[in-house]
Amino acid sequence: MELRQLRYFLRIVELGSMSKAAKDLYIAQPALSSQITNLESELGVRLLSRSVRGVSPTRAGDALYLHAQAVLRQIERLKYDVANTDALPGGPVSVGLPTSAANVLAGPLIAAVQQRYPDIQLRIVESLSGHLLELVATGRLEMSLLFEAVPATSSPAKEIQRGANIQWIPLIDEDLYLLAAPSKGGNDSSTVVLKEAASVPLVLPGSANVTRQIIERRFAEAGLAPSVMMELDSLSTIQSIVESGQAATILSLSALVGAGVREKLSVRPVDEPPLRRRLSLCNSDVLGMGAAAEVIGGLIPELVRDLVASGRWAGARLL
Repeated sequence: MELRQLRYFLRIVELGSMSKAAKDLYIAQPALSSQITNLESELGVRLLSRSVRGVSPTRAGDALYLHAQAVLRQIERLKYDVANTDALPGGPVSVGLPTSAANVLAGPLIAAVQQRYPDIQLRIVESLSGHLLELVATGRLEMSLLFEAVPATSSPAKEIQRGANIQWIPLIDEDLYLLAAPSKGGNDSSTVVLKEAASVPLVLPGSANVTRQIIERRFAEAGLAPSVMMELDSLSTIQSIVESGQAATILSLSALVGAGVREKLSVRPVDEPPLRRRLSLCNSDVLGMGAAAEVIGGLIPELVRDLVASGRWAGARLL
């Protein structure tokens, strides 16, 4: 097995087309097909499934894709680490952040990396937790912060496994709030029970959003349904609609952007039952991390602790 065969295979899977991969790799398509055939013969399994829509990996191909990512990433790290044994950690590190977490953490993370590790090229990908989980599982991101529902029974803040070869390190639990213009939600900060929140017209993220899934699940468990008048995947647009008084929403305080925004809104924590979500730092336990990624993986929890302790991550509690 040759490294170039692994690189060829990865590019075919990423582009979903043998012809596109051949063009991208500057290799003749018959020669590329021959390399993949040789790889399949050596491994004794079929790696790619071909159809009129292109090519896709088989189950064996999915396994090879993940391990090929690890092998090639380790080769790149080896080159860098050997050539820079006396230098600070450096090189590219890719980190996924859900939008509300990015609102709070992205600025301090970028500043801390520039100050402490100037040779690290930080790449931040902002997206939904579900999409970021896929990127971590397939090796396209080295780590990501991901939201999930708070477990029914409290689990210790330590490394735990949840399948898909992903390591989860819980960092914080975040409260969810009923956010509304004062005329729609009242001016006090008292709690609102779930039954009362069910009668309020809401604008919420779409069904693919983890926070929306948590909300729907908690309402269903209480025999209720949220009154959703519209769905939007843009947190900034949701905030604009709430500020205008057109609807309320249920989100974390970290979703809000702008100076003094909370003072302009009715902010009421949801209780009976409480609405919370958990934020964890996640990475693949198959791919591993190099020196640069390791220091970023240690820096993120440190920054999260500082942000919560200083009150800059409102509505969050450390685990």
